[in-house]
Amino acid sequence: MVGEGGSDPMDFHALEGLQCMVERRGRGETGVKAVQLIEGDAVWKAGEEGRWSKDLLISALSRSDTPLGTGETESRPEDLVSSGQLPKLVANPGAYFIEYRDGLKATLLMLDGALKDFNFAARLKGKSAIQATQFLLTPNPNVTYSACLVHGIEQMFQTRVAPYPIERTLLVSGILESCLTSKMQNHQRLETPHLEVPYQPPAHTTFCRS
Repeated sequence: MVGEGGSDPMDFHALEGLQCMVERRGRGETGVKAVQLIEGDAVWKAGEEGRWSKDLLISALSRSDTPLGTGETESRPEDLVSSGQLPKLVANPGAYFIEYRDGLKATLLMLDGALKDFNFAARLKGKSAIQATQFLLTPNPNVTYSACLVHGIEQMFQTRVAPYPIERTLLVSGILESCLTSKMQNHQRLETPHLEVPYQPPAHTTFCRS
């Protein structure tokens, strides 16, 4: 997952975008085993060491409508990863490493300065090509994603059933809290037994349609 903006409201949005995708794996969500948050030059070093995938990052960034750098000024596509532009654009990168209880590993890269949207990429079993998408956010002043949230609230009032799993919000909040604790504890990897939050994703899609 790739996001932008300041900590910690925007990284919550990015983590929730990540979670709504990965919760649909296998038999559903199993919870999180451990997390770690690193920042600055350590993020680029971790990429060189293979802790996060450059191929997945390239695919995620390829879905962005707002890549910055020379691609913005010269109106042409640019591979920000292979060109070496990212360290020049992103003053304070953050990498959120998430280890799930069933063995899945996910990474959120907060790359404020490289783009202005949120994008996701993953490798899926049985598919050779990387799958990638963008979380479309309508521009101001027509921020319809807020209207979609209110619609979900109305549905809950009418049906007395939450339109998406409340466990997702609980788990994402716990992931973020634990990652910020990792940051305060010298960016250490932290075991998270309190994040054993299993749940099933909704059978229906919660993708917002205009």
